Amino acid sequence: MDKTCAGEPEAVMPFHGSFGYNDPDMNVFIQKHHPLQVFLCLCLLLAGPVMAHEVVPHTGPSLSSKPAELEKIIKQKIEYYNKTYPEIHFVHVDGGDDWHGDLLAIITMLGTSPDALDYQHPPDLRETLMNVTMERLRIMLQADVVSATLFRVGQESILKRPNLCVITLNPNEFVSSDYQATRYMLDLDDDVMKKVHPARYLDHIHHLMFTLDHEAFHCLDSYFNGGSPQTEKELGGEYNLFRRESVADAYAMAFHIREHGDVTAYARNIAHARALWLFSDSPNRCTFETLREVISYDDKVIRSVPVKDLISLATHVRNKTVGNYDAYVAQRVAAIHAAMELGRDIAFYGEQWEKASEKQANPALVKHLINRYEYYYAKLFTDDPIPMVAPHGHEWKK
Repeated sequence: MDKTCAGEPEAVMPFHGSFGYNDPDMNVFIQKHHPLQVFLCLCLLLAGPVMAHEVVPHTGPSLSSKPAELEKIIKQKIEYYNKTYPEIHFVHVDGGDDWHGDLLAIITMLGTSPDALDYQHPPDLRETLMNVTMERLRIMLQADVVSATLFRVGQESILKRPNLCVITLNPNEFVSSDYQATRYMLDLDDDVMKKVHPARYLDHIHHLMFTLDHEAFHCLDSYFNGGSPQTEKELGGEYNLFRRESVADAYAMAFHIREHGDVTAYARNIAHARALWLFSDSPNRCTFETLREVISYDDKVIRSVPVKDLISLATHVRNKTVGNYDAYVAQRVAAIHAAMELGRDIAFYGEQWEKASEKQANPALVKHLINRYEYYYAKLFTDDPIPMVAPHGHEWKK
């Protein structure tokens, strides 16, 4: 990882024309800002942390952290990935109010004619995909959404490495405390969140590290396994997204267990939280079955596996827990019918899922998903031990 930023920038790279992407607001920003300001943004993104990577000591329940403490953890994680994978330059950006500056610095790092690598595509769609990817990255930065994007840098890039992984994450919006991390994850309003038992809170330090590993893996997945494959199936894009989210969670969970030497309270709480995501606005992040499989794995095996081999372990687990396309569609159809029985407005899930409601659902699977959701939701408000397999309704609804 580059430790210093030396030399004067010759000029700000024109935003329009480097790869066809054009944002009028960004053009105004470029015209108003001196090249030195762009240079300083780059230095902040490229400068390595002062200390070498080490696991941040963390014992017992955590309540909240100062921004500098969270930034220290992020820097250590980014440095770890930069040291471990020399073909990829990993950077973290906060976004938020300074999203223009962050995006401009990334564009300057990309150089001329870079490639977006998260989706497989024919050559004639290279520029179109790059435009869409940059627009997505702008939205992620502006809206403080956690994400990861992998690029192959182009000509005239200031980077020495051929690939750039951009992780967007604003820790102050996302994980400044256990309460905030849990509320953000479960998407609960304050009235409901105040009733959640503290035993169910996500340890925000563990959650920050888990999230960084999850996002870094998205880049590793695209680099080693290729981006999301092309598909002509009706829900093929959703299925591919689910597979990518599942393997990223498997990797992050295995990394967590490996670092902490055991299945922690956080590991169980994040798994249960993922079970509830089936009825959120992003059901493809309901990776409960995959996380449960990692948790049930022999922790001695996970601790003994070289870190780089966690990629193949996560892929193995994902392939075991995520069925084929037809099984995926059947499960999602059942989930839509379950959502309707739970009184949810299925328009919330989008047009593709609304169409799925017209398909015939497996009644037993619908019943199973409703029971699982109601059980784990009810347990949010208690400190009772929670099994990884929800009991039947007649066993707990007493």
